[in-house]
Amino acid sequence: MTTTVARHPSPTVHTARRLGAALLTMGGIFWALAVVAVVLATLVVWRVNGSVDVSIAVYARQGATWFPFSLGIMLVAAYLRVHVASGMTRRSFVRAALLVEVAAGVGYAAVFTAVVLLERTVHDALGWGSTVTEIQLADESASAGAMLLELSVTFVVANLSGLLVGAVYQRFGAWAGTLTLPLTVGPLVLLLYIPGARFVDLPGIWTTTEAGHLGLAVGVGVALGAAMATVFAAVVLRQQLTPTP
Repeated sequence: MTTTVARHPSPTVHTARRLGAALLTMGGIFWALAVVAVVLATLVVWRVNGSVDVSIAVYARQGATWFPFSLGIMLVAAYLRVHVASGMTRRSFVRAALLVEVAAGVGYAAVFTAVVLLERTVHDALGWGSTVTEIQLADESASAGAMLLELSVTFVVANLSGLLVGAVYQRFGAWAGTLTLPLTVGPLVLLLYIPGARFVDLPGIWTTTEAGHLGLAVGVGVALGAAMATVFAAVVLRQQLTPTP
């Protein structure tokens, strides 16, 4: 007689699946609406001007940054207390949250890059331009890899910033959470606009080569992301949760 022992996933894997499914659903809705908005805006500009010589899709960068950022805040507020009350550890929550938010950031960057490249192909076929007017390094001449790398770092940092904001608010309360926003959100704002440094000729390697521009942004982004993930983990692991009144 043989017995089969059911194998259960680790708490981290189980939590990552649940959080990932929620973020995937919200991401699908966001990108469906974003693509419809890009198409409608393109048609309106074409109708008014007769051509569309700028990239409309690239304006989705702001939405693709701040919408997942807000989801990161809600993820902590909605899941952390339930997670611990279910008998699982804060450590497994931290691991799962960091895993899915990093994956979500890369996923958003991949979809964003695909939409921009598809739009560029359509514009080329119609004889239009695709000028990028957003403050970002990847302009209309950038390769798909450069755009994917830059946006991946930006979106991952945005997601980690959202987690950190949610954790600080939940542990220290509304006043402390609000007063520390320059520290929890400020690095993300810095990363969003650091590409503008090349426009004012600040000294450094980033003023001379495209590789230098990208290297600076990626290096700063990775350092900021690592710092945010470390602080987020420290805040959550030391948090004493009380039952919801």
